[in-house]
Amino acid sequence: MNLDDFSKDSCNCNFIKESVCKIDKMQKEVVSDTNKCVSCETSLFASMYNTIPVSFYTCCGNQVTANISTTTTTTPYFRIESIRCNRFVTLNLLQQSSETTPTLTATNYTMILDLDCVGSMQCYEPINVEICTQSQSTT
Repeated sequence: MNLDDFSKDSCNCNFIKESVCKIDKMQKEVVSDTNKCVSCETSLFASMYNTIPVSFYTCCGNQVTANISTTTTTTPYFRIESIRCNRFVTLNLLQQSSETTPTLTATNYTMILDLDCVGSMQCYEPINVEICTQSQSTT
């Protein structure tokens, strides 16, 4: 086995990357289903939740966080937006609305994470967040 074959095999067996891809696919399917009419083939509950919040940890065990805007506020919660080259994931930053009633809301900020630097990830209960799926036109 040469080095190229080893790289291909290890990419195919990376469960974190697989999980990120599955979550991305599920979220995109829900968003695309919201534009369909309700029928026997579609579920009324299909668009109840459109986001599976995730947190990531480095191989050293440090939690990945991102700054929200230019403030000192950080968040460890993200929504998967897209994946490129089976390695780089664009994440939408999710912000906790308050500490007494912890609900997550989407922000207008994103970050790109190299999944090769991720040692573990944690998934949370699905939520519904307002996301932009297409450009809005004013008529």
